[in-house]
Amino acid sequence: MQRLAGETLTAIGRMTVAATELEHLLAWIGADRAGGDAAAVFAHPGEPLRAARGSAEFAPPAHRDEFIAHIEGAATQLALSQAALRALWREDGGRRDPEMYNEIAGRLLRCCDALQTLLQESVGGRR
Repeated sequence: MQRLAGETLTAIGRMTVAATELEHLLAWIGADRAGGDAAAVFAHPGEPLRAARGSAEFAPPAHRDEFIAHIEGAATQLALSQAALRALWREDGGRRDPEMYNEIAGRLLRCCDALQTLLQESVGGRR
């Protein structure tokens, strides 16, 4: 991997923190499937998304489809963030412009906001 400009590193950091925030929220959503222990869910890579998918099936009927859609949207954005980061290690080095990483970070944070809003509307959930 080649050296990255400071602005790009900062944008990658924002994207990474946004992805981690989204995974933390997914762990909280999925915690009921793990005895209510969000920290245990969060501690295992990939587990927050899997647990949230399992919990979405038990969401209030009026909001179930919306929960499933938002969780699948979160899955897509998490996959895109991982792909963008991993692309830096490709032979061609992947994209290095901070705008791309900032855009992905924004989408990850919008996923968090949408899920948090849906939680509050459907079950009065708070983290």
